Amino acid sequence: MMRISRLALPAALASALLLTACGEEQAADTAQQTEEGAPEQPDQAPGTAEEVGRELREAGEALREGAQDLADQGREALKDAGPALDRAGEIAKEIGRSVEEIIKQARKDFDTAVAELEKRIDEAAGTPSAPTGDPDAELAPADQLKSDTRAAARARPAGIGADYVGVWAADATSCARIDVEPVQLFAVITPTTIRRYESVCNFAAQDLTDGEATVTASCIAEGNTEERKIRFAMPDENALSISTPGADGEAQFVRCHLPQ
Repeated sequence: MMRISRLALPAALASALLLTACGEEQAADTAQQTEEGAPEQPDQAPGTAEEVGRELREAGEALREGAQDLADQGREALKDAGPALDRAGEIAKEIGRSVEEIIKQARKDFDTAVAELEKRIDEAAGTPSAPTGDPDAELAPADQLKSDTRAAARARPAGIGADYVGVWAADATSCARIDVEPVQLFAVITPTTIRRYESVCNFAAQDLTDGEATVTASCIAEGNTEERKIRFAMPDENALSISTPGADGEAQFVRCHLPQ
């Protein structure tokens, strides 16, 4: 019996069922015509009506056999497709679990990186340097900030990480809103993480070369995971632009600092 490819299952099955229905309908019509007999033709020679009836009966039988074959093929296709459909369901579940675990692991890596940075800052010797830049670019009190924001703001004064490490906002007055109320244009950057309005990302630490650095980051954005290229450029120590290589436009930021 002819086998139908699983990849062609929907089309083959639809065709089989359609042709089966048509074949059975035509067979039924033919059988009815055979039982009723062919219309009489006044000028026909004796025996012609019998020949026509025999041909119609043969044609009807052929149609019935063809319909049965198509029906068998449809059933065979369904039988073969069962395991494939079951496996497709299993794969879908596996993919769902793996994406969930990837996101969970990425968040764990993010939290671990922040905790390690805080430890390095606490262990750093010497007195932190005084903040530079706009004195109005002040963050909310530390107890209102998220852990990565506190760590990023403390890292540069402690001499830890590349120059782009820190807390950044579109303008000085927006610094006080970070973590306190929704802010669209901001960036909290540690040596290996970046958090922005719509995403959190992990990346390998990288120094600036001629005031620029491009990192490959694994990001979570709106519940999905993706890989991004992120370019940092610093015209001076308190100004930062963030862009995506090959894309138009870049976001400009000023450095924020913790209250004194």
